[in-house]
Order: sequence, then structure tokens, then C-alpha cells
Amino acid sequence: MSNSKQWSSATPGYIIFLVDQSGSMNETYAEGKTRSEFTALVINRTINELINTNMDGEKVKDRVFISMIGYGGSSSLAVDDIRSDYLSSFADDPLRMEQLKKKVSDGAGGLIEIDEQMPIFIEPTANGLTPMADAFSFTKELIEGWLQKKPDNPAPIIINISDGLPYTGDSIDTAMNNAISVSKEIMNINSADGNPLIFNCHLGEGKTHSFNENESELSDDQAKFLFKVSSKVPESYKQAAVKQDFQAKPESRGFVSNADPELFIQFINFGSSGGSDKIA
Repeated sequence: MSNSKQWSSATPGYIIFLVDQSGSMNETYAEGKTRSEFTALVINRTINELINTNMDGEKVKDRVFISMIGYGGSSSLAVDDIRSDYLSSFADDPLRMEQLKKKVSDGAGGLIEIDEQMPIFIEPTANGLTPMADAFSFTKELIEGWLQKKPDNPAPIIINISDGLPYTGDSIDTAMNNAISVSKEIMNINSADGNPLIFNCHLGEGKTHSFNENESELSDDQAKFLFKVSSKVPESYKQAAVKQDFQAKPESRGFVSNADPELFIQFINFGSSGGSDKIA
């Protein structure tokens, strides 16, 4: 079965977070935070949870390699490798520590707020346009280089977080077609564990779509685009989808559009899980 190889210290998995850092990510999203700020919060928490999951005593096992790639951001059409490292390097060297408020059970059916120190690995950025096709192209190079060195490792996973369609200053249709073309090239790369997976999370307002099986079920151009650039959810990820309350049907694609904060978090938990029973 493809996309089913376990993440291990001998054969680490590879997660690539593609982060839309365009100017529109500065719009208000949730909890008094912008889309960019909330995205950074979710990615920081996800990496921290991966670190905690892969602790062996005081040591962090390098069962996964992580790349964070921003597009837009530092300049209008930039694609930046924000950081690429094994998990233990993230644990050993965060950008900084931040004190956050966290609600926990008080043991009597209520909640209390406590202070939590959380490592920060990515800062929020919102600037420029949305060169998604270029981000996919860079990702393709990273994956090809990774698989050349590690042909027996699990197939890489790309999690793309964006608040809109690709845009580079010219025709949106051209930008979309370029992104679709490169995403298909990525999804057609062969590895011992099958093809790389692309999962997409769109932050916006409007009708929510998730894990649809057919483009004809979709009501807007945004969702139809996401359907085209998302992988079919393999059997090895169906259990992870159910765990996050998603209905993963036989032909479901791994995407959500117009995600609210809860759906956003559930989707990132799904995408970063490595599937079911895959950590050894």
C-alpha cells in the first residue's frame, strides 16, 4: 500500500509547510489575530507537538524533517526557505520563547487559564503577492533532492496554507494554471512509498468545502482550484481523517476551503500526522 511507510529515525518522514505570506494574510481572522498571525501560531504549535510526540526521555528522535517555505512575504514575488531542519534542531534552537495563555480543565468541569511557554519557529509575515506556482516549483526541487538522497523514505507531505488564489500581477487564470501544472508534476513523482501528497487549507469566508470527491460538487472557483491541486487521500490517511472528524470517502481530495479556526487546526493535525500508525 502506498504512502504507508512508517516514520522512523532510520527513515524519517518529510513535511513541507507552504505558507502564503501575501498582503491579504494581514486581514483579521480569529481571536484578535490576523490570518498570518493565526497561521504562525498553528504551525508553531504543530511543530511543538511533533517534538513532544517524538521525545525519548530527554532526546528528540529525528523521525521527521521539516521545511517551512514562505511565498510573498519578504518581497512581492519571493519564495523563501524560512527553515529546513530535522526535528531535534527545531527543539534545540527555536527563534525565541513566547508566553501564551492556555485554558485547561480545573478538574471540576470548568476551565482555568494558565501561562504556557511555547517555542517560536516562524513569525507572521504579510506582504506582496501570491506566487504559489513558484512555491510549488521550489517544493518540487526540494522533494527531488530529498528522494535522490533518501529513496527508501516515506513519501513527502506538502501542506499548503493560503487565503486565496495564486496571483503574480498578471492574469489570475495563468497563475492558477501554472500552479495546477506544477502540483500535478509533484503528485506524479515516484518514490518507493508512492507519490508525494499535497494537502491544501484555504482560509476565507464563504461556504465551507472539505474532502470532496468530485469537482462538480463545488460551488466556487477557489474550491475547484483547491480540488485540482490536492492529492487523493490514501487509505493510510483515512484513520487520521476520521480522528479529526473528517469524512474521507474513497475519492476524497485532501483539502478544505473557507476554513474557520477549528477546521484549520483539525486539518493541520490531519496533514501533519503522517497517517495512521506511521511513527516507529
